[in-house]
Amino acid sequence: MFRSLRFQLFAGLVVILTGAGLTTTVSTRDQMREALIGAETRAARNVLGQIELQVSNRYRELLSEKLRIVGERRSALEHIAAVTIAAAEAHDRLVTGGVASPAEARALTLDFLNTVSPGGSVQTLAMTRDGQVVAHSDTLQRGRDLGAQTDIKGRPLPEAVQEDIAIQGQAYILFDDSEADGGADAIGGGNGDGRRFAHFRDLPELELFIGVSERIDDVERYVETGVDATINMLAETLAEVSVVDTGFVFILNDALEEVTPSADWAAPLMNRRDPVSGTPIPELLAAAARDGDATATRYALPVPDRSIDMQAYVSYFRPLGWYIVSTVPTAEINRPANVLIRQQSVIFAIVLGIALMLAALFALTVTGPLQRLARYARQLPEQDFMRPDDAHQALARLARTRSEVGGLAQAFRFMEAELRDKISAMLDATRDKERIESELNIARDIQEGLLPKIFPPYPDNPQIDLHASLTPARHVGGDLFDFYFLDENRLLFTVGDVADKGVPSALFMAITKTLVKSASGQDTDPAKMMWRVNEALSTDNPRAMFVTLFVGILDVRTGHVDYVNAGQNPPILLPASGKATLVRPISGPPVGVMEGVIYTRLSLQLSSGDSLVVYTDGVTEAMDEKNAEYSTDRLLALSQSLRGQGASGLVNGVLEDVRQHSGTALQSDDLTLLCLTWHQLSLKE
Repeated sequence: MFRSLRFQLFAGLVVILTGAGLTTTVSTRDQMREALIGAETRAARNVLGQIELQVSNRYRELLSEKLRIVGERRSALEHIAAVTIAAAEAHDRLVTGGVASPAEARALTLDFLNTVSPGGSVQTLAMTRDGQVVAHSDTLQRGRDLGAQTDIKGRPLPEAVQEDIAIQGQAYILFDDSEADGGADAIGGGNGDGRRFAHFRDLPELELFIGVSERIDDVERYVETGVDATINMLAETLAEVSVVDTGFVFILNDALEEVTPSADWAAPLMNRRDPVSGTPIPELLAAAARDGDATATRYALPVPDRSIDMQAYVSYFRPLGWYIVSTVPTAEINRPANVLIRQQSVIFAIVLGIALMLAALFALTVTGPLQRLARYARQLPEQDFMRPDDAHQALARLARTRSEVGGLAQAFRFMEAELRDKISAMLDATRDKERIESELNIARDIQEGLLPKIFPPYPDNPQIDLHASLTPARHVGGDLFDFYFLDENRLLFTVGDVADKGVPSALFMAITKTLVKSASGQDTDPAKMMWRVNEALSTDNPRAMFVTLFVGILDVRTGHVDYVNAGQNPPILLPASGKATLVRPISGPPVGVMEGVIYTRLSLQLSSGDSLVVYTDGVTEAMDEKNAEYSTDRLLALSQSLRGQGASGLVNGVLEDVRQHSGTALQSDDLTLLCLTWHQLSLKE
């Protein structure tokens, strides 16, 4: 019953009428309240505005004075730095004039910095690029390492100085040097504030940074003194302010402590908890200001036998972290509105009774046709949409009416017709997709059949440890690898990457692999092989496809490799002992770009146990979920760590690391990797 549309329409009308009546009642009460307290509220807000204006003006004065003092200190630091730079330049001219050596000029500059005495808390220093203090006006600071010291932005101090000098020609740094100043503060009775403002200049001839610094604690004390004076002024002003009858204005700080006192009658109660929410009253008021709530915040002051309902307006002055609160008892506002509410309640009850009877009749009239539509909708899933449409007679009659229900019935009939069409089209698309999927699976099996699959491929030849893998990004891919003996002593191996993916690249890959094998039967020079393959692919290439290709020939007796790299990623040479490096030279552009290209034959010599890793860009450019590439540096480091695990261990280890890097990201390119390790046999073997 309660879920029926009839009941919901009836209940909706009841809610609407009740809401309208309540809204009228509440709005009338609010208008009365606003009329009564409008003047006092505006006055209280004006007071808050005046207080905020006074605080703001005073704060700007303090800030301006602080900036003036800082500017003077900055000028003084720049002057001292300029004197120091001038002395260093004079020492440098001694070197130019042949009077002194560079080492003597450097020593003179450092001695000058060690002996200069600017006075006060000003200190001079010379710092190397890595943060070593080589000269300081304070003897205790000489030899100190500032490499781990950070500025106020969290940057290492040497890095911050170099970065700012590179941009501005000089650096202004604020950093906390409490560790160095703590002892001096303790001896001198200071407050332990070790923050310093420093000016740095570069001496490129000596590879030094010259710095002059000064503590800023006296500037902070000046601002604190000004704030205390402002608080005393506000305490005298707010003591004379009242809102309505017994309301008052006071100020809290960020610690929710009273900056200026509240009214005498409420002062003992302001630090208690609100009886309704259980939240301490200062926290409740501060939360209203942080939320930017412009309406009144309501709370209660607990007294022994009752609680006093209050409402407050709170403003937050961010520079000083102050909450300015204007609060007044709610009872002083609501008395005149309560009489009007009682009169409106009687009228509302009479009107509501009549409206309920009309609402019941209206709900009965509207829901009848909708129930017939519901029956049709429940029967719709039982229909066979592949057979002709047999519309219900009741639905047809409803569709001929001109009401909204008739429009809904027409929409139902349109929906059924569209469902029939969409289901038919979906079945056709499904059949087509299954056919294409089957053909792609067959193409993948054919492509995999073109590649070597047995590893290790030459178990009877201890001189060769070879392993390779190809993982296409789609059903079929455009990468290729192959290897075979040209004769009993020379092993040809090749890796390629067609500049495309999918079926076209798979066909181009098969053609390329066939051409390489054909060329190797006509020439044993890899450069001539590459020329033949390029000429064949460049001719009749309407789609302008090309392939990056690496062809190498290993002499298993000597470990000598002749190779040609046509635009392929530089292979990795992983020596048996030592650091993995990239084999940088290439022989020419990718194959298939243009005819007539002459490729240069290159060579390298493998020592026993050395490995050569050839790969496609799908490995180094594999993306993770944040589009970060796997990178060549990571591949180099991993290859170094996998040394000694054999060719299969290296290939499988790299592919597993690439999969972990990619995570849930889709594979964007084919992954191909070939590792060849050569072992020299002893005379006995």
